[in-house]
Amino acid sequence: MLTRRLDCLSRHSRNFTTKVLSSEIKERFSFASNSVHIRNLPNTNASTKVTLNGWIDKKPKKVGKDLIFGTLRDTKGDCIQLVDSQLLLKSANVEDVVQVEGHLNLKKTNDDKAAPQYEIQLSHLKVLNKSGKKPSQLLDYKKEGNYPPDLRYLQLRLPKYQVFLRKRHEIAQNVREHLNLAGFTEIETPILFKSTPEGAREFLVPTRNKINSEPAFYALPQSPQQYKQLLMASGVERYYQIARCFRDEDLRSDRQPEFTQIDMEMAFSSGEQVMERVESMVTDTWKKLSSSGKLHTVNRGKIVSINDTQSVTKMTYRDAMTRYGIDKPDLRFPNLKIIDLKEFKAYGVENKNFPVFEVLVLRNAFDTMENYKKNWSILSDEHQYNSRSPIVVPIDSIEMQNNWFEKFMPIANFENPTMMTRFLNIKQGDIVCGATRQPNHTLFENPTPLGRLRQLVTQTELGSKLYKETDHAVAAWIVEFPLFAPLEQESTPGSKKQRFPVYREGEFTSSHHPFTMVNLNDLAKLQKDPLSCSGLHYDFVVNGTELGGGSTRIHDPELQNYVFKSILKIKNPERLFGHLLTAFECGTPPHAGFAVGFDRMCAMMCGTDNIRDVIAFPKSISGSDQVVQSPSAVPEEILKEYNISFSTK
Repeated sequence: MLTRRLDCLSRHSRNFTTKVLSSEIKERFSFASNSVHIRNLPNTNASTKVTLNGWIDKKPKKVGKDLIFGTLRDTKGDCIQLVDSQLLLKSANVEDVVQVEGHLNLKKTNDDKAAPQYEIQLSHLKVLNKSGKKPSQLLDYKKEGNYPPDLRYLQLRLPKYQVFLRKRHEIAQNVREHLNLAGFTEIETPILFKSTPEGAREFLVPTRNKINSEPAFYALPQSPQQYKQLLMASGVERYYQIARCFRDEDLRSDRQPEFTQIDMEMAFSSGEQVMERVESMVTDTWKKLSSSGKLHTVNRGKIVSINDTQSVTKMTYRDAMTRYGIDKPDLRFPNLKIIDLKEFKAYGVENKNFPVFEVLVLRNAFDTMENYKKNWSILSDEHQYNSRSPIVVPIDSIEMQNNWFEKFMPIANFENPTMMTRFLNIKQGDIVCGATRQPNHTLFENPTPLGRLRQLVTQTELGSKLYKETDHAVAAWIVEFPLFAPLEQESTPGSKKQRFPVYREGEFTSSHHPFTMVNLNDLAKLQKDPLSCSGLHYDFVVNGTELGGGSTRIHDPELQNYVFKSILKIKNPERLFGHLLTAFECGTPPHAGFAVGFDRMCAMMCGTDNIRDVIAFPKSISGSDQVVQSPSAVPEEILKEYNISFSTK
């Protein structure tokens, strides 16, 4: 790829000396400034002379001795036909940059009721930059709308991506207007931060300095969390920024190593007030700009539109986990619920710490076993699950309809199978999926096996057809999260996958982050039983995706230091977080905040599942930018200046 680019540059440099003083070069920098956009032409009288800028969208087609039809695509992604009777387009290439002049003609159609369509009778063509052969060679990619990653700028010219980029701008503009009117101040916080244990791996930035003879590094911020809390200490009442954040983590369709979030914090405010402000901002923006229309929510099992009298429903973490098996349920499928069968004395027997036996019944899911294998074999694929996979039983006969529970006896015990079968009302064509989980009060495995299975169902074409009840985006607040979770023991490389998560004795991690305040009703439990405490943390979930999260923060220095030292066992918290503790000691007011994943929000509102579609120059799945070829190697002599050495072993 790099060799190809160097050859191209070499050819340009050889040819340039012959052209540098030519009139052809001058022409490329001289053009009229009175151009219009295609979408504004209906406001122009027919036969008017117009000037347009853009690209040759398709190879011009000669249809007569002195007649060529061409297509111009402008900077908005709109196209118009060019009618050329002077053979001005005879040497035009796909993606030539041109300025055209001509008269606006009304195209004749057989439909009198159709909207008027226009064409340009070409009178003058100025080529501002001649395109090479490559765009013509990639016409198949253009039709598919998916150019090679190193040619991202060609992909961005396509109308779809022009719409996405403009909509992203409009969403940001609407968010800013909303928050500005609500009394927020937009403040930029530093990108060069310090390394602190906040969760994901950090990107480190080397410096030429040393601290106590050791190399000194900056870290790129995973979020502006600590700076915005310092702004609360600085007397800023309401802060926001559309912030760049960085996390060195495994990538998926909804993750990037650098991403954007709408970051906000409010002093002298509760979590409830923050939730109200976020809900107002998101629903207002969604209503104005989303391709799927107004945001919806669930009320008593029904999907309803959010309006002045219907707010976004609140669901506790426990309810989300027990009904849907995950803390970010896709509520476009509100009736696809998991059922705990303890009422019928059905209990898990495989692991005493996972005693709850539950099922998810997929109604009328298949008609033949061939159809079942084609559409639903993914549900039994153990590679789709973090630990154990559920047992999946297709009901393909009367016998199986009556004795389905026997398939689950390796993992569960049943005392009332007849009543249980009657309650579930299982029929031929149903699929019964069952698994065990932890008790409600210590439910930390997230998602549960059935929660993950439910995700797989909702992501399939057939699952969506059978069980999705709306194409609108459906939102919910998830609240009352556990403040802490037990630290899971990682399996050693190459070892067999564990059927159940194993936790380290007495070691905890923050469910959100270490600055989240405990629910005041659980404050007394903090010392003796941290895992039983809920936190003042809240997530805004849309279509099974966490759009954003926030919390009421700890602003008391003694409580914050206790969480650091006694619960999270952070060594030297004063060195890592002394700036925050000192600020709290100087009189920081109560505060709460939130952060919206801006890339995710834009993707949802544009109707795409992939955040790369709404980012101008996204990173690949390996974390590289293939347009500019980053990251890149740095010579060893330069690394030495930054106190860095490496081994090639």
